[in-house]
Amino acid sequence: MPNSFWSRLRHALRAHKMVLLALLAGLIMPWVVFVNVAEDIWESGGFIGDKQILAFLHAHATPALDQLALALTAAGAPLPMGVLAVLITVGLAVWGVRRQAWFFGLSVGGAMALNLLVKVLFARPRPALWQSLKPAFYYSFPSGHAIGAAAMGFLLWQWRGRWPASALGALFALAVGWSRVYLGVHFPSDVLAGWTGAVGWVAGLHMLFSPEFHQLRQFWRESLHHRFPNLVSPSDETQSAPA
Repeated sequence: MPNSFWSRLRHALRAHKMVLLALLAGLIMPWVVFVNVAEDIWESGGFIGDKQILAFLHAHATPALDQLALALTAAGAPLPMGVLAVLITVGLAVWGVRRQAWFFGLSVGGAMALNLLVKVLFARPRPALWQSLKPAFYYSFPSGHAIGAAAMGFLLWQWRGRWPASALGALFALAVGWSRVYLGVHFPSDVLAGWTGAVGWVAGLHMLFSPEFHQLRQFWRESLHHRFPNLVSPSDETQSAPA
């Protein structure tokens, strides 16, 4: 029944409007930015302004900013961020919220794995415009510091007091990204890709773990079965029904 199908679809879209908006803002848009940055690096070696931004920050360096950048880059390094992620994941599991533990572990661990995979794939050399205070020697794209900090910051949205926590997390991710560019070990495009890749990854996992997503998927399968009986079997519909 076409009319029934489309009316049910419109009702579902209205009911899950916030989920769809989150899908667009938190998942699709970051990956669009990430893919565009990666395409620019693959085809032309990076953004036109990459080296100019690095030179500008280096020209305005001060001893105080040096110390701040070193502290931020140490705080956002893979080792302390990885240890913190493991402790939080284990703590959530021991606390009895295993679903959140899986989500947290996959979010941070998956973001780190994505970072290593893309680094090997692109093999972009580090900037070499001056001798850095904290040299780095592995591939440059994307920034692992930026990915880890952005993933952890975005995950703070899940907890109580989400607005202050999210603001602090976003500020920390921005500061860590700035420190990597300030120290001359990453191009700005590396950091931008790290931020957007982390947000896209965590947002995608959030969608998969969210009850709203499962409700929307269940409705879609049921609607397809009503509209196209041969496309989805009744057993599939039964399995997707709530217990």
